[in-house]
Amino acid sequence: MSFEFIYVPFSYLMKGCLFITGNKYALALLFFALALQVIMIPVYIKQQKSQIMAAKVRPMEMAIREQYKGRTDRATMQKMNMEIQEMYQKSGYSQFSGCLPMLITLPLIFILYAIVRQPISYASDITKSDSGFIDRFSKNAVEFYQAEKEELIKDAYEDVGDYNKQISELESLQVRLGGKIKTEKNADNKDVEVKTESGVTVYEFDKSTSTGELYLAKLIVDGGEDLDAMIEKGYLPAEIKTVYGEYNFAAYSEQLPDFHIFGLSLLDTSDFGAHAWLLFVPVLVFLTQFFSLKLNRKLVPGVPGPNGKPVGSGLFMEVGMPLISAVISFQWPAAMGVYWIWRTLLDMVKALIINKVMPIPRVTPEQIAEAKKELKGSAKPGKKKRITIEVDEDDTSYDELVVKNGGSSGAAHRASRIEMLSADENDLPEKNRADEPAGEDNKEEE
Repeated sequence: MSFEFIYVPFSYLMKGCLFITGNKYALALLFFALALQVIMIPVYIKQQKSQIMAAKVRPMEMAIREQYKGRTDRATMQKMNMEIQEMYQKSGYSQFSGCLPMLITLPLIFILYAIVRQPISYASDITKSDSGFIDRFSKNAVEFYQAEKEELIKDAYEDVGDYNKQISELESLQVRLGGKIKTEKNADNKDVEVKTESGVTVYEFDKSTSTGELYLAKLIVDGGEDLDAMIEKGYLPAEIKTVYGEYNFAAYSEQLPDFHIFGLSLLDTSDFGAHAWLLFVPVLVFLTQFFSLKLNRKLVPGVPGPNGKPVGSGLFMEVGMPLISAVISFQWPAAMGVYWIWRTLLDMVKALIINKVMPIPRVTPEQIAEAKKELKGSAKPGKKKRITIEVDEDDTSYDELVVKNGGSSGAAHRASRIEMLSADENDLPEKNRADEPAGEDNKEEE
């Protein structure tokens, strides 16, 4: 079953953003991220309300947990969790109220990244009249890069390592566009890689593995200029432009957005060579996420741990997560990283605004101390116990049951007389206790 219909409204939204920004993809990504923030306002408000309620019940929760501190047996844990759940119920707080926004947000994030990763399908009208365009041109791209590999002039490279690196980059593009190594059976009926006379591995198109619309867009938009630069350096013969023209890639460049900003193409992947300036993208991805986490930790106070710091804080959360995002953006065309930057910046603005309007109360030591006091006061001293003993109606052997409380050696034993109730009695009967020994406390236990 195809879920393509889910992407349709977001595709129109992206095209609308391109229209109002003059087809500039970098600015369209900003407006696209902004529009989604506006759409999600009701979800953010509900999430904020849940966090406010969680902060209000947190002192009592911590007091209950403190009461059972150091006891980890199963029965104690069950009793503690039961008390916490009862407290939640009385306070009108539900742990699951904060899950709904996440259930909505996570699928939406995946949809949005799919829109950004597939600019031909969702940011242009090319596939509207030609549904087979992506597969056909991905196949053409795999074949063209194969021709380019075979035409590379190895002797033009001063270092054979640079030549091998170029081959590797072209093969990486083939794989992303749906290419796989071509094999054939040898004399022993075993699959072996097919290679050209010059030793270059042959790749063929496999529709099931095609995932690289950004890379196909790169070939359509910037392929001609990239080839001119390679020809000028002497790495490729001029005839390669003829091969490029035969595939008719450039004819569709005007139908795609303008992916350039400050003279850089967002379809390039950052590296330490020709695209070194694009390294600013993963660096900014790291910085924006790092400061976003800092801001959220400040605005949404966590539960203090034993060391006084919020639970969940640490080097991995504060540095590791932004670093992982930066590494991922380093491996993708810059367009993905730019969208990530815009979204994180808008998340920070949203957090500032919503926390200004609906601030989350902080959990203070005084609140926790008050909760402990309240919890202690709720346990009534001398609480009666109800002991149920089932006996036959005519059995009177338990009617004068006496429970003795043992004391220290030499101390007088104290007795509690148990008054037996029939099934339909609600209150303890009045009874003369004059026959009981003087000086002894009389207790009634239900």
